[in-house]
Amino acid sequence: LARRLRAAACLPGPSAAPTAWPPDAALVAWLRRMTYPGLYTWAAEENLARRWIGGDIFGSRRLPQAPDFLAGTDVRRLAPHLVAPLLRRVSMTRPAPSAAELSPAALAADAGRVSTFRRDGAARCWGQPEHTPPLPGTITIPHVVHGIWLGRPLPETNGFWVNYAAAADSYAGQVDFVLWTDIPRACFDSARTTPPTPDGRPDPLTPVRALLAWATAHGIHLVSVAELFHANAPMTLHTPYALELNRGLPQGFAAASDHLRVEVVHRFGGLYADGDLHLSPDATPPPGERAAAPSGDLAGDGYRLFRGRWHGRPEAGGPARLPELLDRVAASTYGFTLHALTDEIVLNDVIAAPAGHPALALWLEGARYNYLRDPRDLYAVRAPQADGSGWQGEPVAWTWAVTAMRTGRVHQWLLARLGIGAADLVKPAPAVCGYSELSWLPPVDGQPPVACPDPDPLPTLVACVNLLRWQHLSRSGDLCLTAVAPLVRGLSDPDTAWTALLLAFRDLSADLGPVTSVTDRRRNQDRTLDVVVLPPDAEALLDRTATPTTWFGSGSTPGATAVREYWFLGERTVPARLLPAPAHGPLNGRRQYGGQQAVNSGDTEGVLGV
Repeated sequence: LARRLRAAACLPGPSAAPTAWPPDAALVAWLRRMTYPGLYTWAAEENLARRWIGGDIFGSRRLPQAPDFLAGTDVRRLAPHLVAPLLRRVSMTRPAPSAAELSPAALAADAGRVSTFRRDGAARCWGQPEHTPPLPGTITIPHVVHGIWLGRPLPETNGFWVNYAAAADSYAGQVDFVLWTDIPRACFDSARTTPPTPDGRPDPLTPVRALLAWATAHGIHLVSVAELFHANAPMTLHTPYALELNRGLPQGFAAASDHLRVEVVHRFGGLYADGDLHLSPDATPPPGERAAAPSGDLAGDGYRLFRGRWHGRPEAGGPARLPELLDRVAASTYGFTLHALTDEIVLNDVIAAPAGHPALALWLEGARYNYLRDPRDLYAVRAPQADGSGWQGEPVAWTWAVTAMRTGRVHQWLLARLGIGAADLVKPAPAVCGYSELSWLPPVDGQPPVACPDPDPLPTLVACVNLLRWQHLSRSGDLCLTAVAPLVRGLSDPDTAWTALLLAFRDLSADLGPVTSVTDRRRNQDRTLDVVVLPPDAEALLDRTATPTTWFGSGSTPGATAVREYWFLGERTVPARLLPAPAHGPLNGRRQYGGQQAVNSGDTEGVLGV
């Protein structure tokens, strides 16, 4: 198995898909001023793609070409009134369209509704300084609501199922509702064309059949991420998105969704809304369901409890229906809005904007830069608690992952960088009422094993190597076993997988430098401890008595000279090294992938401060 892993990495010139560089020179110049001077230079891009993300040594992040039916359609330059008809036709609730069905004339015959506002003079500067890229003379936002569910078919038990169905029914003929998914078209085609298994035998397509029936019944478009973000039109955040998605964990899907929501609105325009938000204009709280406001950030008069969920303030001053909300956003000073819950609190679970808005382009670059940062820098203003269980100022439930800081709060940096306050944004309530199911958090009894139905462990271990390379680079040589433990535990023979993984990683990380520490314990939300226990053959590959000069915990305790244990975000790291392979072993020594070694140019260090 270790030999197969090594062999899989021996691909000619493997690298991640190239970043789509903006064609507008004025936009690039502004983005560099707002972020760092090296943005969109070859040195900086190589630094991001190879050095800090760890490269793509297996070629697993390569994007496919556009499907045949999109061969003549440039999805990056779609007129706003053609967005809805395109998404209707590529929906996987129906067979794949022909290229002729996606011609501009065919799409125009079924044009979607839009919100339009004309801007002149200073209004095109959207409240920013003169050097800022202006908005077009006419702002047009398609009446499309985007939702995202990644990792598996949307379960019927999730509030998304009820909320989106009710909203799609209420706005039928006025607003198009889209669910973006990573489930391939072939699965939906099989669910559509093959009957369920007889006699109650297990049917792996049952969840897909249910999702297909739900979407068809309510007119919701099921759109493939991979089909509309392909090799000729990749995401700006393709590499971070793919890396997070391949983690196979709730926090990975949440981080991938944080990236995808900005990409979707930036490319197509419209309104993104989390599935647990309430969007239907027809439902009203039953008598007696008003209650006192919740505590904490949501405290205050005007909040209401509807079906057990807290919703935003009806007196917030926003429009009551989605089309009017998009009208108001198009006519607003900034031409976009987020979920301004109050005059102080802004969330990223709502994004409304026209396609190509400069603010969203800046948001994407802020998120991209976060993958160049040491995770400790993301929490630099906070101090660890005495028992090592978390960080002061953060809820316990947020201490088990860096997701919230790396991807979930970039919008706060964006607004600060643009000088926009929450009170200045169009509030979406009551057209959009807030609530969060926190579906991306793990259960309180710890992270469950991830089921890996593929009998061949190689694809899972490829994902593990990619994750370990990324963690090795961003965590100063750390072998972060907790990051891949759920994936390994889901395999049929975890002990063999652990040993093969460490044997192969010893060679497949030769270009990254030595391993200097191991992270092998995670404190769960209920304060129980999850310990990664390696089998003897794998444990024998580690030297836990090593005393590296620098490692992930170096300098964590001022004045301490021999710290042997470091807790960060509820995880324990200890100094260690991965023992070298014998001199005659395969791939011994420093390794080049695709003819290039990973190089850290240092161009982007410590500049942006997202």
